[in-house]
This record gives sequence, structure tokens and C-alpha cells, in this order.
Amino acid sequence: MNTLNTYGWDDRRAAEWTGLAMSGYIPARVVADHGGQYRVACPDEIAAQLAGSLMHKLKAIDMPKIGDWVAIERTDDQPAIIQSVLTRRSEIVRGHVGRLIDKQVIAANIDLAFIVQPLDHDFSPTRLERYIFQLSAQNIDVVILLNKADKALDAADKQIEIKDLKAESIVMSALNDTDLSRVESFIQPGQTIVVMGSSGAGKSTLINKLLGEERQKTQSVRERDSKGRHTTVHRELFVLPNGGLIIDTPGIRELQLWGDYADLEVLFPEIFDAIRHCHYPNCQHDTESQCAVKAGFADGTIDPVRFRIYTNFKQELDGLEKRRGYIAERKSAQSKESFKRRRLRDLRHSAAVEMDDE
Repeated sequence: MNTLNTYGWDDRRAAEWTGLAMSGYIPARVVADHGGQYRVACPDEIAAQLAGSLMHKLKAIDMPKIGDWVAIERTDDQPAIIQSVLTRRSEIVRGHVGRLIDKQVIAANIDLAFIVQPLDHDFSPTRLERYIFQLSAQNIDVVILLNKADKALDAADKQIEIKDLKAESIVMSALNDTDLSRVESFIQPGQTIVVMGSSGAGKSTLINKLLGEERQKTQSVRERDSKGRHTTVHRELFVLPNGGLIIDTPGIRELQLWGDYADLEVLFPEIFDAIRHCHYPNCQHDTESQCAVKAGFADGTIDPVRFRIYTNFKQELDGLEKRRGYIAERKSAQSKESFKRRRLRDLRHSAAVEMDDE
């Protein structure tokens, strides 16, 4: 029989709930997100919807996401009402750049991420770098699953190619392997794992194997470029036989970075330490003398590949920060202009009232 603990409830959550003193409500976890319509576990799984007041109060990034703990009000014949979202311990996010710049939350309260990277035409160490950066910033552990080993003759070479990434890797075939004990060894009872990767990477096939039954639809990929169609169209959380929790997500081919300079230091501490010891404050780590980064290259304390990744990420995050500043300035200018228009309108109205009085 399932309990709240089955879905990851623990003493910390219980203490938080007691402190909230939410009389009349009960805790539940979002286990499926169908774009505004939810299923929650309390611990029995039921339909739920957001309270009308929250729809107007919460920003998009604060709306309930798969993995969130929420406070619900149960009803007799209607979907439960989500009245509050509890504090998140972690978020899986990516940048969402459009008219406004903001992050997009994919899932919440994640402990571990399996990044499924196929060993075919879709093999991309660069994409893995981006995943690891985003997840490390949230203190989410990463395991890279190099899938489709049955279709690759150079699996060992590709595993060596990513050896400098800060994540363990496993060469496997989700379709053909009968023993997934190495993958399962990373899954602990009550721990929440998210499975990420591009469409056609084999995420749903892996989850079906771990569940021991066909719960997720799967499709083949095009042979010429290994691209797949979106089989998973929404996010769903499953309880595994060993007590772990696993979330399937729709395919992500391009991961827009989201973060700031402080997040870079989490992932590249050795580079930041060297930069602090450069002789020149504005050192470009190129032709300057007494450059601690160049000294790190020479003595092996800094990997040139990791420095290249750092440089690329820094440039992208610098660009993101500039766009944030530009949009903030526009909003400020629009706000000032709006205030001027309102002030002018009020003055005209006051003048008209005075003329009427005369």
C-alpha cells in the first residue's frame, strides 16, 4: 500500500508542513502534468486543478510542476483544488527567451538525473555539457547513460570522449540489455530521478524496462539522422519496484542556458581559483605574463577542454545578462512613461473640474 513516504515525503517535509499550519488541506505530490490539469498523489492518485486565486497570483515559473509538493483541498465529486505550492528543494530549468526573458521549470524536487545520450548520429558531448551545467547549479547529481550500444562500434571511444565531464557514465542498450543492475544501483528508495535526453534517445524504453512493464509508448527513429518524434508529450512520475521514483520528460534537443556567473563557479571551481591568482585583474588568459590559468594548463591543474566549456558558457550567460538588463531598462522606461501619462491625465481632469466649479 502506498503512503506519502512512497512518493518521497520525509521528516523535513513533515516539519515544513507543520510549520505552515494549513488546516483543512492535505499534502500531495504532482505526479502528472497535462498542461493545467494535474494528477496528484495524496497518497492515492486523484485529479486536481489549480485554485482560481492562484491562477492569477502565481507567475508561470511558480505554477505547479511535475514533482512539486502541494497543499490540496479534497472535494467529493470534483477534482481536488491545489491551494499552495510548497518550497522546492531543486528545479530543472532551461532558459526561455522571447519577448520576456525568464526560466522555464521542467520538473521540481529532483535528486538525480539520468541523461540518455544515444551512441549514434545524435551523439553530442556539447549537449551533455549544457545538461551538466544546468543540473549542477541545482545540486542535482548526473549519470550519463550512453544508450544504443548495440548500434555503435565505437562505444568505448565515445565514453573516453566524455571522460572529463563531471558525471559517471554507463554504456548500455535499453532495448536489448536484460540486466540493468548498474543503472538500478544509482536509484535509492524515496529518491526522485528524472530521465532527460533528445527525442528518440531511448528514455521511454529505459523507463519501461525499469518498471518491468510497458507503461510508456515508444517509437523508432529515422535511420539517416537518428531523429525521433516526441513519444512522451507530457511529464509523468512513476514508482519503481525498488522504491525509487522516476519522471519521464518530452525530448529536449536544444537546452537554452539559464543561470548567472555564480553558477559557473559551482561547476568550474579550479578555473575561478586560478583567475583570482592572475597577476592582472583584467587578464584575458591569452598572451599575458603571470597568468595563473596558463600556468594551470602547464601543470595540469586546469583541463583546456573544461576551460573551453567555461569560456563558451560565460559568453552565453554574459549575453543573457545583457538581454535581461535591456528588458529591465525597457520596462522601467515604459513604467516612467506610463506614470507621466497618468499624471498628465490627472492634471487635466483636475483642471476640468476647477473650470466646471467656476
